Amino acid sequence: MAVTGVYNAAQSGYYDPLNGTGLAVRGYPFGAAASSLDDARGEDISDMAGFYGLVFANTINPSSPNVVNMWSNLYSVINQANVTIDGLRKAAASGVITAAVAADYEGEMRFLRALAHHELLIHFSRPYSDGKGSQVGVPYRDVPVNTIAGLELAKAQGRGTVAEDYTKMLADLDYAEANLLANRGSGTTAYYRVTRATKGAAIALKQRLRLHQGEWAEAVKEGDKLIGKTVTSGTTSFTYALAATPRAAFPGGANVTAENIFSIENSSDDNPGVNGALANVFGSSATIPNGGINGRALLAISPILYNAPFFTCADTRRTELMQQDKGLRVAAYVSKKYTDATNSTDFAPIIRYAEVVLNQAEALARLGGANEVQALTYLNSIRNRAVATADRYAPGSLTGNALIQAILNERRIELVAEGFRWDDIHRLSGEKTFSTVPGGGIPAKIDGNGGQLTKYDFYTCGSTTAAPAPAISAVPYSSPLFLWPIPASELVTNPNITPNPGY
Repeated sequence: MAVTGVYNAAQSGYYDPLNGTGLAVRGYPFGAAASSLDDARGEDISDMAGFYGLVFANTINPSSPNVVNMWSNLYSVINQANVTIDGLRKAAASGVITAAVAADYEGEMRFLRALAHHELLIHFSRPYSDGKGSQVGVPYRDVPVNTIAGLELAKAQGRGTVAEDYTKMLADLDYAEANLLANRGSGTTAYYRVTRATKGAAIALKQRLRLHQGEWAEAVKEGDKLIGKTVTSGTTSFTYALAATPRAAFPGGANVTAENIFSIENSSDDNPGVNGALANVFGSSATIPNGGINGRALLAISPILYNAPFFTCADTRRTELMQQDKGLRVAAYVSKKYTDATNSTDFAPIIRYAEVVLNQAEALARLGGANEVQALTYLNSIRNRAVATADRYAPGSLTGNALIQAILNERRIELVAEGFRWDDIHRLSGEKTFSTVPGGGIPAKIDGNGGQLTKYDFYTCGSTTAAPAPAISAVPYSSPLFLWPIPASELVTNPNITPNPGY
């Protein structure tokens, strides 16, 4: 119960919009909020109702609810993981549980601890690629705050560097990989393999971190453990694979596929609610008889992505995973990845095998040379299940920067509405070469809530009808607005933590 309680903290912490007078649950940090906010920070999504307006329009401050609640809930997950690790070690020492069980449980806690710290880093610190991790990081907390001594230590802890944080995250994940089971549950509990950390999840998260570091060869080493391999640990094993179609990758609720690596569980009696659940945030507001799901369509697909030249017109992800929302007061297309706006049972996808394959493709393409052949093969394994034969990349047709850019474009299509856009904007801004904004930064955005989306003709693949020019201006990488501010509540209680510049 202590271990599963940490997963509960990761799924649905508190949300305080009004300084303690309106406490609610909205899926902070990973039950929904990370997916929603991380996409709202990018340009491939349009804010439709002002619900994500502060984040979408880059107008946050040290007291903004989204900023404060992400910081507080991420560190709540971290602290609960630390408290549980301390208890597990004591339980093992006293013979209450075996050393093997304790190590597996601790592996789960260290996986969640690394996941939470990385989410903090991509919002509150500059990317690793800016100065090889020399920029200011976030406090890496690995001591439980359940005593006065622990509290005083946390209050006095400084930020360190991004590189130091990555070293500790990777150490946590190395431990997790060595000690976690490869599979969990069977039959009606098969989803435990997805909603509880496994060896495969630890490896996949390490690969993601190596991509953020620009350590391409190390990323490939991690990917090689998963792609086309059976992951084993003791008597448990599992083989990951892509679903046959884009739609099949999102079966909904407790239905999982070999493409799911790690997701946060939501259920009818424990979910982010009507204001935060993924199906409500991203799903159609039209009624079910009219082809919708009675969601709220708070975030829609932006014409910036929908009309992008790399998103071919015959791509089945347009029809299988997107739809025209006929229930909105304004015109928009929305995601169909999440389907249950009534009971909010859609799991939040944190790691999919499709991401692992695209990570591997990019890392190989970055290494160049003979690696480019395999990189294009991996890219095509994702792309070809969705595009017409005429739109497929022939072997050898892409090399160098063109191949890397094609992989980055594919990420935008494949992973939209899953929270990955900010991850890529953040890491690419540090190296600048492949950033959407010259020199790095947050791209300009089309604002649905600001009245920019007034007709479906703005979504016109292959047409000459132009979507409106983005009303939300781009933010250069040099701007303080690229990062979120350290919350005022943290600055008040921790005298050794430095604020981000400009706030």
